[in-house]
Amino acid sequence: MKGKKLQMGLARLLDTIMRYPLTIAFLIFITIVNSFMIENNISDNLYSKLIFTFAIGTLFSLVAQALYERFFENKMHHLLLMGSAIVLTAVYYLIIFQLSELNQEATLRSFVGLFALLIAFLWIPAIKSKVTFNQSFLAVFRAFFLALVYFVILFLGVSLIFMAIDRLIKPLDGDTYSHAANLIFCLGATTYLISLLPFYSKEVENKEEEENIIKNKSVITTTKFLETLVSYVIIPVTAVFTLVLLFYIIMNITGSFWSDNLMEPLLVSYSITVIIVYLLASNISNAFANIFRRIFPKVLVPIVLFQTIASTLKIQDMGITQGRYYAILFGIFATIAGFLFCFLPIRKNGIIAPILIILALISIIPPIDALTISRKNQIGRLKNTLIKNNMLENDTITPNNAISEEDQMIIINSMQYLDSMGYSEDIDWLSAYAESNNFEATFGFPRYISPGKYLRNIFLRREPEAIPITGYDVLLRASFYYNLEEIELGSFSKDEVTYRLVDKAMSAQERYLVLLDQDNTELLRFDLQQIYDRAIDKGEDYRIITLEEAVFTEENDKAKITVIADHISVDKNIDNTIENQQADVNILIDIKN
Repeated sequence: MKGKKLQMGLARLLDTIMRYPLTIAFLIFITIVNSFMIENNISDNLYSKLIFTFAIGTLFSLVAQALYERFFENKMHHLLLMGSAIVLTAVYYLIIFQLSELNQEATLRSFVGLFALLIAFLWIPAIKSKVTFNQSFLAVFRAFFLALVYFVILFLGVSLIFMAIDRLIKPLDGDTYSHAANLIFCLGATTYLISLLPFYSKEVENKEEEENIIKNKSVITTTKFLETLVSYVIIPVTAVFTLVLLFYIIMNITGSFWSDNLMEPLLVSYSITVIIVYLLASNISNAFANIFRRIFPKVLVPIVLFQTIASTLKIQDMGITQGRYYAILFGIFATIAGFLFCFLPIRKNGIIAPILIILALISIIPPIDALTISRKNQIGRLKNTLIKNNMLENDTITPNNAISEEDQMIIINSMQYLDSMGYSEDIDWLSAYAESNNFEATFGFPRYISPGKYLRNIFLRREPEAIPITGYDVLLRASFYYNLEEIELGSFSKDEVTYRLVDKAMSAQERYLVLLDQDNTELLRFDLQQIYDRAIDKGEDYRIITLEEAVFTEENDKAKITVIADHISVDKNIDNTIENQQADVNILIDIKN
């Protein structure tokens, strides 16, 4: 019996390899690249490009195979489709290979492309077919979670074996677990997942094909466990959460709802959840599922409309970013989907797939893609604000700290976005800022502010350089943070006399290093505030300082204390009040005879 099961398992594996040879090849390539990255403990730009290339190739090959199985029979057509997948993958690699690095822009376009291919893979079996989009979605959903559960359990078992070997027999390399996870999930789980995917034949023309469709029914219908889970757990929880969400919207419809930044991702996540549950419930025939399908599309539409309007209104404050672009775009899709779910029979749910694919492609193809629109909007907001305040003339920015807080926030938010996306270096009138990266020197006010209060964050870091200790008796290290307690930083002996160095904090802005002898007689006092004052006088948000700039000295005829700062951080309001001061320092002490 066990031998027969093994033969069946091997036969299934062989069938999967024969059915998806190109997909398996791409999965093997991903696994190999991951192995190199794990073994060499690197995350190289080339490796990242290869991972994305092979991931794109995997989805292209799955789409090609789905097209062949659904619409073609000739082996030549199969070869042409597989060849097309290889060519498209190569084109993608050539495009990203031209980039010096895999930046956020390329990464975002790649992820959206992968998403569009996945939706296409789900939709193809339902095109002009007796198989509905709901059933195709269910088949992949079931396969994914079966593969996840089985291979998570397998990984836990393998990890326990490795742990036993490591403790009882021989210590294992730390990368052993990562290599195991790579093989189990990147190759094992994905191969098992595609082995569970049904073969969607063409329209029934003979008895053999009819039997093939009948065999697939076990894969595209819900199990008793899944029906119970969706009907009596997921749907009730979704219903309760919907009531809470509606209650919040009604209570805050005239107030914080329109400005609450946390609600936007929450509502988008809610919409995604409702659509997924609706597709799963479309395969179930019971009272709970029927009520959900009748009511929730009608609830989804107004909630998504509110989210879309709120996201659009936030453009006035923050401008368009790619995140907000996608929130609005998804709001449009979810609204359309909700209306379609209200009026179309459930077997027509597949119409949302091409809509989603078209919107995804619109979002990555210039000139109306997310990145182009957001870049132009943020540059325009920044430029208009600078011109409005007479800060930009002949492509030169003039600092101005007298502009309104609202305009400062526009400049700060736009610069934060342009910096994060790497666009600042490509704008001529920002070239001086791109070279120095000094925000305050460029615009005249600090980068970090909060509503009603300007906050300047200053951070100085000493460049790594050896510290000469000739002429000193001891070297101590210390860190100064929030505490106001008296702390002994260290003690040492010289000529049979014991000395102590004490940190005395009188207040947040009054702190001293005090050198005491064994009779608690004060020999020398060092005022730590001079460290922070020098940082403030530098007038820059961030800077690397030299050893000479990091040195502070106090001495008298009894002792000498030299403090060398590694890091200095000061948070200071525009009214000169201190929010916080921190420093990591080296302390050199010389006792004079």
